[in-house]
Amino acid sequence: MKLLLFLNRKVTLFSALISSVLLIVFVVEELHTKQYIYLKNQVSRQAKEELAIVRAKLEAAIHSDIFIANSLATLITVNPRTTLNEWSPIAEELYRDSSYIRSLGVAPDDVVEYVFPLKGNERAIGLNFKRAPERWPGINMAREIENIFIAGPVALVQGGDAFIVRMPTFLDPPTNRIYWGSVSLVIDNEALFYGTGLYKLKESYQVAVRGRHSLGSEGEVFLGYLDTFVEPTAIETVTLPYGSWQIAIKGQSLESIFPWYRINLLRIIGYSFFGLALLSLIVIYRLYVTATRRSLEDELTKLPNRRYFMFTLKTLFLKGHKKGEKFTLLNLDLEKFKAINDTYGHSVGDFVLKEVARRVATVLRSNDIVARVGGDEYLILLPRTFKKQDIHFIMNKVLYSINRKPFLYENCTIHVATSIGYARFNSKMKSVDELLHQADRSMYYNKHK
Repeated sequence: MKLLLFLNRKVTLFSALISSVLLIVFVVEELHTKQYIYLKNQVSRQAKEELAIVRAKLEAAIHSDIFIANSLATLITVNPRTTLNEWSPIAEELYRDSSYIRSLGVAPDDVVEYVFPLKGNERAIGLNFKRAPERWPGINMAREIENIFIAGPVALVQGGDAFIVRMPTFLDPPTNRIYWGSVSLVIDNEALFYGTGLYKLKESYQVAVRGRHSLGSEGEVFLGYLDTFVEPTAIETVTLPYGSWQIAIKGQSLESIFPWYRINLLRIIGYSFFGLALLSLIVIYRLYVTATRRSLEDELTKLPNRRYFMFTLKTLFLKGHKKGEKFTLLNLDLEKFKAINDTYGHSVGDFVLKEVARRVATVLRSNDIVARVGGDEYLILLPRTFKKQDIHFIMNKVLYSINRKPFLYENCTIHVATSIGYARFNSKMKSVDELLHQADRSMYYNKHK
């Protein structure tokens, strides 16, 4: 019974401990997940803000330089002869006011006749766009939509890649029936991306731009890789006079942005706090168990004390009345124990008490309970034992274990005599005291036989 109670307590404690640990893990991991999402959203929000700034700078830079093409086209529309006669100073002034223009060109009837600066662009002079399959679609598109069209990036005749701004020029605006030719601007894409911060963005993110020839999401990728557009951190549309580009960025993993302890801060704090709390509970529980054990245990013999024994006896007594379970109570007394104390001293007396406890415990069954309830008095509970022959068999084993050989303590040999009596549970008994008195009378009867 003592073992059963112990096991029940162990199982209950273990279940409570497992439940507590699982709850702690759930709470900490839930908080960690929320923190992780918060950090991820923070990074995403910052990425979106940075990309929005770059997009705005791109649009501003492109429209600023496009204004120059528009100005040149307007001058040609108003007075083409005078404008072309004064080509060099006009082009130089417009070129100086631009930010990313590499060159300006004018193509009457879509044949390039004027380029600024001429140096480095000589090969462009005389180019007939109608006979240039790579160039003609952009020129023709601008004429059809009667608006500015940005082609590219494309490979230039004079070398390198760039965006080409095509501006159709009509002599009869706004009806636009008399087509004169076109104005073209070559925008340095590298300088544009550096100047507006797009390349700097690549230092922190995976960046891609698509929409070659102003086709937006339908256009080819001309910077970065297509997979950047798969679940991007942020995406922005650069609005052009006609069409658009799309810019997408993917953020780095949180592990590459933040130190490990920043990402796992709540885990560190949570598990440390709960670990200390759990350790404190374990210490408190151990102190409680120790105090409880001491309150239920005889300090000298380590057997159950009177308090524990009486609780168990009352429990069996109630079960006997309710369920009809039988049991027997033994009363064991050491004879002339006071003489042992007086003759050999209290240390020898204590040794005898402990040795009696050890010998008796070794011959009892696992579910039997022996307790020291007084100075030299022991009580023994025998659950489910009621037959006299079984009772006498156990009593004889107990007496034999004590009397079979003397007790040896240093140079002292002590002979111990014992008396034992018993009382069997009877459903007619009204109280535990009645059972105790009967066992006590039985012990005294055997003592004086």
